[in-house]
Amino acid sequence: MGQKKTQKQLAGLAAARASRHKPSEKENTIAPPQSPPRSTTRSQRHISTLQDRINEQDIHISFLSQSNSELQAENTSLHHQLVHSRSTIASLQEQNAVSAQKLRETTEELKDAYDEISSQAVIIRKKNQRINRLIHDKSVLSAKLACAKQQVLDAVLRAHAAEKLSKSESLRIETLLQTISSLDQKLDTQQQQQKDLYKTLRATNMREKHAKAVLQQVRTQLRAKSKWSGMNRRMFSSQYRSLALAFTRAGCAQARLGPLLIRVGKILGVTIKRSMSRRTVGRVITEAGIKVRLQLGHELARAKSMYLYLLSAEQFVTAHEILQDVCLSSDGTSVRNIQVEARHLTYAAPTYTTDPEAPQTAFRTRVVGVANALDHTAQTQFEGWEEVNRDIFETYMNSPLANRDSLEGYQLEQDDLWRKMVAYNSDHAADVRLTARKCGEKRQAVIETDVGRQELEHMTTEEAEDALWEVVEEICDDPAALNRSSLPEDLRTEALQSLARHVGAHSIDMLPEQQQALLLRIIIAGCCDHKDHNDNATTIALGTEADSDAVERALKASQRGAHKLVSICGNLFRHKDDKRGHQDLHRHFFTKVKFDITGEHSTIKFPDTSNVRYGSHNAGAAELVTYHAAYLEFLSIIRNSKQTPGLNHSEQNAFNGLNDIPTMTECCVMTLYKNAISDPYMAMTRRPGVNHIDLGPLHARILIFYLIPQYPALMSPLMENLSVTNSPSIPYISWPPGSPHLEIILVAFLKATLPAWERFSSEFSDNSIISQLSPAEKLLICIPANNVMNEGLLGGWRVHSRTRSATTISNFSAQTAYHRNDTETFADAVLNTEEDAVYIMRLARVEDVSGVMRKFRDNLLAFKRRVAEESRGKQKAKEDLAAAKTAKLQAIAVITDPQKLGDLNHDELRQQLDIRRKLIKEEIIAKALLKDMKTKPAMLKAILESDERRLAAGTA
Repeated sequence: MGQKKTQKQLAGLAAARASRHKPSEKENTIAPPQSPPRSTTRSQRHISTLQDRINEQDIHISFLSQSNSELQAENTSLHHQLVHSRSTIASLQEQNAVSAQKLRETTEELKDAYDEISSQAVIIRKKNQRINRLIHDKSVLSAKLACAKQQVLDAVLRAHAAEKLSKSESLRIETLLQTISSLDQKLDTQQQQQKDLYKTLRATNMREKHAKAVLQQVRTQLRAKSKWSGMNRRMFSSQYRSLALAFTRAGCAQARLGPLLIRVGKILGVTIKRSMSRRTVGRVITEAGIKVRLQLGHELARAKSMYLYLLSAEQFVTAHEILQDVCLSSDGTSVRNIQVEARHLTYAAPTYTTDPEAPQTAFRTRVVGVANALDHTAQTQFEGWEEVNRDIFETYMNSPLANRDSLEGYQLEQDDLWRKMVAYNSDHAADVRLTARKCGEKRQAVIETDVGRQELEHMTTEEAEDALWEVVEEICDDPAALNRSSLPEDLRTEALQSLARHVGAHSIDMLPEQQQALLLRIIIAGCCDHKDHNDNATTIALGTEADSDAVERALKASQRGAHKLVSICGNLFRHKDDKRGHQDLHRHFFTKVKFDITGEHSTIKFPDTSNVRYGSHNAGAAELVTYHAAYLEFLSIIRNSKQTPGLNHSEQNAFNGLNDIPTMTECCVMTLYKNAISDPYMAMTRRPGVNHIDLGPLHARILIFYLIPQYPALMSPLMENLSVTNSPSIPYISWPPGSPHLEIILVAFLKATLPAWERFSSEFSDNSIISQLSPAEKLLICIPANNVMNEGLLGGWRVHSRTRSATTISNFSAQTAYHRNDTETFADAVLNTEEDAVYIMRLARVEDVSGVMRKFRDNLLAFKRRVAEESRGKQKAKEDLAAAKTAKLQAIAVITDPQKLGDLNHDELRQQLDIRRKLIKEEIIAKALLKDMKTKPAMLKAILESDERRLAAGTA
């Protein structure tokens, strides 16, 4: 501030002097120029010196300004460097200190310059005073003096500018100091952040160390788990066995399962130490069959029966601790000319659920198994059931599971399957129904024996011994040789069995008829799916009393009409030999045809009429009716696309049939029957959870409402009031023109099916056992509505044996039953002890070396030899009888006289007829049916006509 004041005073003084000593015009004109005095010259020199100093100061000030600019640039770079790193900030601080030192030095120099200027200003003021005293004498030098003043003024202005520049530099320095202060604050903040980061880094390092330890532990566990032995105390674990069953079920060969599992484990990064051999895999499958038998025994032991006990001759008590009963089911077929039987059981089985709110029991159909049989007779089927019962009983009773169940109060007896049996379900074949009756007889024998044993308990010892001795006398050939007090054990057991049954039968006979029926009844239920089979309707309607004429008519009907047309089309468009027919071309053509009609892609083939499928011929008829024009076009394309245009015999027959109005009318009738009755009926009976004993109202409704009274409604293409399923073919049916007899044929068709429906629905008649069941009893019994589970099992074995011929039927049965019965869930819930596993493995090894298949082959060959010998004996006896009859006929004279022929009796006339049929072998009479020649006049007429034909031909 002092410097600024001095400069201002100096400038004011100079201005005042200039204005006071300015020479006037008069003085300028009058005063002559004079030589400047010596003192003035000295002052000018002094002013020049001052001017030089001022110039030097200006240069110095410029240099300082430039230095300040450089310092500002350096400070800016220091600011950027401080942001990036701590080291840069330190260097900036050092440079800032140097810059501050330089600034202080510059400030000191500037202050010295200001002091010098102030001292010079004082000198100048003194000199100016002297100059002012001399000015009035030295006017000549006025101009020069004014110029010097102007120069001094410029120096002052430059000094003022330098002062302003110094002020701006001071502001810049203050700004720089503030920036340095903020950088210091940021540096402190960064240092704090650095401390926090160091703490975080330390924590991260600790976590890293912990993670490395955990990772090492995980790697150790992973290395341990990557080597899976699959063993549990020197035997394969249950997981390994379950995996083997799953792979073999999927089609893996037993010998390749072990290497395949090792390869899969290698891909997944797991090393499997031990591999199952082919023999071990076979034993695992055998163990699965043993588990199935254990499951059946366990569940049968818990299944109580609606069983009535006779406690005494006067008291009849019902056991009300009732649960559901057992329904037996079976069916058979021949695979490669060897009989195969499939068996199922239906009862209330545990669900093995851990949810306490879920049902603990539910009706389930369990697969018993599929096994070979010597033949399909009822006796063989019944013996198969007894063998199944024996296997289940022995497997279960010898197991640790039976001991645990007995502690809970559940026990299985030898004949519990028969005690708890209440129904038998299969198809409507006579052999199966006879098997059901045999099973019912076995059940009756068991019940009679049980009731008899209870009666024997109420007898005194003497009464029981007397009754036993009476039975011994009846069954023994020489009772006198026996000691009554010491009978042989086997004889005594047989006698007690016979006595118990006799006493039980007598006690049951004393009961009312209603209680007897309740005690001994058995429901024989047929398969609902067999009511609409591929057989001809006339053949279906045949009863057991049908004669050969009816059979012949049925066979003839099957060789013509719609049935024959559908069979021909089935052979052309879906032959059972995939190398024959137009199968692929048919599929491609009708995929486009059906897409054009329905807008959906359909690759469904023509119905498979070459195999026995439910309703396949009706479906084929519906196909031909729905796409009638397309099939005609397709056959035309086949005819014209050949090198030599034309149709072969089958193609021509199909073409003719499609153009035949009567044949297509029959197809329309079959389509109507399929859409209105067959398909809705099958949909109803095949719903999940359908019980056969609840289908009585459905069959009554079909018999009363659908078949006859509602036939006009069947003529509607939509049939909304009858069909319960939306058949895709119904909306596109267009009846062929010129079929006026459609209604008449439909009525005749429905009338022909009515007897078959009535016969196949006989179990629902008013006097049947099912109709007499109370609603409560119906809730306790479950019978499958159809026989598809047996047929599916048989079909599965047929396909399995064709694709995997090396598999035995016992292995297929074990695997199928294991998966369908959900035995794995049962094993996890019940067979979870080591003693169970040991028992199952030991029993599997016993069965593995028992040679069951070898024994069956030996028995089958022996049976076939016995049957062949019996057949040869019968054939020989038949040939001997025919030879004897021929010899007898040869000994009889041929009578041609009509009078004598008329005098013969019936038997003699029959002999003359046989001579012409069997010896003479006249063509027409040999082909005539005996049913047309039963009476004497008919035989006489046939004989006379035959003689006339031979006489006319010259052979008489």
